[in-house]
Amino acid sequence: MKSLWGPGVGAKYLRVRRTVDISPMFARALLIALLVIIGFVFIAGDVGLLKVWGAQRQMQNLRSKITELEGKNALLSAEIDRLRNDSFTIEKVAREKYGYLKPGDMVYRIVPMPEKIEKGTIAPGAIDRGRAKP
Repeated sequence: MKSLWGPGVGAKYLRVRRTVDISPMFARALLIALLVIIGFVFIAGDVGLLKVWGAQRQMQNLRSKITELEGKNALLSAEIDRLRNDSFTIEKVAREKYGYLKPGDMVYRIVPMPEKIEKGTIAPGAIDRGRAKP
């Protein structure tokens, strides 16, 4: 083969085109396999559509949870404000939650009646008529 640059100069750098005989069936199969692989990576890869959809669902769930928690936070902030400034609320919490009483207050405890009453008598301790002992 003759060099384009002259005899003996650069003969080894000359590119020669070779034809490769590939059957059309094999070329189609190769193309389909390549498209399937690219589609699989696009849909189920590390950053595929499935992961993106899952991340969007998770983000929507987190947004709704944030909204819910912001509402709870607002309620708790209002309760804190009432507990710091409102004496009625402080007294109510002290009485209901901690069982505090004012001097002279009487507490009546209502105990449910037992289901089975023996011989028509009331079970001892069913009625409590004492002062509260917090």
